[in-house]
Amino acid sequence: VNALYRKDKGRYKRAIFIHVDSRSRRNQTDVFFYHAPGSSKGRVLTRELQRTFQSKYRQHQPNRGFDGTVSERNTAPGAVFLEVGNIQNAQDQKRLVIPNNRQALANWITEALVKDYKRNK
Repeated sequence: VNALYRKDKGRYKRAIFIHVDSRSRRNQTDVFFYHAPGSSKGRVLTRELQRTFQSKYRQHQPNRGFDGTVSERNTAPGAVFLEVGNIQNAQDQKRLVIPNNRQALANWITEALVKDYKRNK
């Protein structure tokens, strides 16, 4: 990813890494967002993703809350690393296995990316 980024500078580029963690079955997690250290574009995109997810959780699961955080990971382009859940946890599995839930995640990610693109094109 870093080599491609350096080769093709000047265009709108974002890297998105989607990861499913494996922890104890009891450990349910929200979606967590990471960006490259010092990357203002990555930080802005991760904040947009976090706001979008917070809004959607308020709308679709008003009693649940959302505690996903934003922090840093290393990549050159404006990048986002999404930790979408713990595959061992039954509640997180619903987010990943049920097609409508996966589609909702994809829609929310797309919504945030479109906002980011319009702001930075």
